Amino acid sequence: MPMSAPWLPDLPQLILDLRADLRQRFKFHLPERREAWLSWLVTSGNQEYLSLQQDGTLQCYLSEPAQIPGMTRLQELVWNQRLDVQRAFALPADLPIYLDWFFRHGVGEHGLLPLLTPQERQRACRVHGPWQVALLTRAAEDLLAEPPLECHQRPWGVNLIGYVHGRLGIGEDVRMAAHALHAAGVPFAMVNFKPGHDIAQTDMTWAHKVVDEGPYAVNLFCLTAMEHGRFYAERGEQQLQGRYNIGYWPWELSQWPQAWQQLVHLVDEVWVSTQHTLESVAPVCAQVRPVRPVRPVQHMPMAVTVDDIAALQGQALQKARRATRKRWGLPERACLFCFAFDLNSSIHRKNPMATLEAFQQAFASCEWSPQAVGLVVKVHPPSRPNRAWDALKARAAQDSRIHLVEASLSRPDLLALYQACDAFVSLHRAEGFGRGLAEALQLGLRLVATGYSGNVDFCRLPMFADRYYEVDYRLVKVKPGQYPYAQGQVWANAKVAQAAQRMRQVAQAVQAAEGVLLPVPPGGWPVFAAQEVGQRYRDRLELLRSALHHAGSG
Repeated sequence: MPMSAPWLPDLPQLILDLRADLRQRFKFHLPERREAWLSWLVTSGNQEYLSLQQDGTLQCYLSEPAQIPGMTRLQELVWNQRLDVQRAFALPADLPIYLDWFFRHGVGEHGLLPLLTPQERQRACRVHGPWQVALLTRAAEDLLAEPPLECHQRPWGVNLIGYVHGRLGIGEDVRMAAHALHAAGVPFAMVNFKPGHDIAQTDMTWAHKVVDEGPYAVNLFCLTAMEHGRFYAERGEQQLQGRYNIGYWPWELSQWPQAWQQLVHLVDEVWVSTQHTLESVAPVCAQVRPVRPVRPVQHMPMAVTVDDIAALQGQALQKARRATRKRWGLPERACLFCFAFDLNSSIHRKNPMATLEAFQQAFASCEWSPQAVGLVVKVHPPSRPNRAWDALKARAAQDSRIHLVEASLSRPDLLALYQACDAFVSLHRAEGFGRGLAEALQLGLRLVATGYSGNVDFCRLPMFADRYYEVDYRLVKVKPGQYPYAQGQVWANAKVAQAAQRMRQVAQAVQAAEGVLLPVPPGGWPVFAAQEVGQRYRDRLELLRSALHHAGSG
């Protein structure tokens, strides 16, 4: 059955994994800080993370007797956290009047009603005081709340959960999943989950589909596993209960992070967009433990659409390319290579300096003028100082053939910038999927890319043999600070000299084609088509529908 309580993760550990500030504040290498951490959980964390109010394991622990007879652990932790209360009530001498304060004021002030035993709740609601009305109201709401529906009782369809409005790659993942489900005729709703404050929330493509709580029988979480955990920690079980939960999880490195392993408890199965990610997460999902079965892992490549941009042909296409080049001050007839990345992701994983070095090796400035070749590097403006980006900008400033576009563009403007170029270069160290590369293929660009990780699933398809220039690599250790969960991980360092050779080959091919982009089938490449991807989704969902209906009627 989906979402069974014994499979839930260790919630206090999950919150710690989410919060570096709490790990620093409570200094867990010091045993005496454990009580301070628990006190914070019940007095402050309890109001930040709704799931703490629903954690049966925590509630059992808090109801156990404390060291002082007549107190529970919860009452002791509240006293430990409040210096003003400690000054007012000396324990154990003032225990009776402390407990009166606890039920009259403490429960209401710290939102503790859900953490109390049934007998304690009754006492808290009977005590006259400033919180009594609020406590009685909450208690009545809990009593009147209808039990959650079972999965088979809910309407069939999918709740897509992710950064619906977020202008970042993983936000595009959930929007592409919506395109695919829509194309396949699968009913769906969308639940928006906000990323960090430094991420623009301006993509309203699917705003008409956004709801507060998804009503359908299946949840599809288009988030990283850790952000999936944050969704559960902050919002509690309500959206997860009585649904079949699928984690559509991206990951770039070859090993699944240790801190993410317990998040498999939140799902009934996992979808991944590439074989690279499948090989990372599958061993974790295959571990059999006493309280949970093996989680299925499904290989589900994503849709990649480029809207009406790709429909341009012939003179209309050439006119649009010239207009975009003019807008950004790019040379009209040069062979342009482009690369785009998000500094809020990882400059080390995207490795733009290698692209710059390969370009300069390929095209000596004494032989190749700014009117002959150029490199366009597009980034979202960084939300904080970034030394690696500053170093790249300083080097680019010395070469007039390198054009930096440091701006947050709408999706049509970004795709138009790609289409104004001739080739897309990505000397990445690791990719989960490689959406930028796929978009470039949909637009008719040539690719120069590292032959490693998620992108090879589609880059090596025979249909792209005339436009994919693969770059070899060697595996190296990920250095501390370069990427999350780097310990023990490796990734690829592209061979820059070979990349330079590939870029020269592309320049020759572009010159021979007189700057005309490569042909793309009408409607785009079928491997990326929303209809085809959506049908794979639908086929799997129909199997689940049958199994869940059988389980519900059995």
